[in-house]
Amino acid sequence: MFGINSSEFIILLIVAALVLGPKNIAQAIRGLRSILEQFRRWSAQLRADTSVDLGSIAPEDIEQLRKLRSLDLSSYNPKTMIRQTVQEELDAWLKSAGSPAQFKKDNAPANTGSELTNPPAKPANDGDNQ
Repeated sequence: MFGINSSEFIILLIVAALVLGPKNIAQAIRGLRSILEQFRRWSAQLRADTSVDLGSIAPEDIEQLRKLRSLDLSSYNPKTMIRQTVQEELDAWLKSAGSPAQFKKDNAPANTGSELTNPPAKPANDGDNQ
């Protein structure tokens, strides 16, 4: 109840008894009781109103409500949705520019092949350049 366990509730009751005193505890309990009774009346009235309103729902609407109940909202993670959308857009851009292999080949630096077969010449080491 309200995120507290029974031992914490008992401690709260003891502190309330010490703070309020014996006369005020009785008044506090009566006030709490009246608040709970008002809440129960309000809840009963709300149930009665909604049951009247729900009686006029068509079977198609009930089927739609069942579909909504079974809807898994965990698949609608905003980060995942944005990531998927960006990936789809990047794929569309690459597709419109050509295949990814063609894109890499077109954007690679020009390589004549001589850089790989002929390493750059080493400077002459004639003893004067030390």
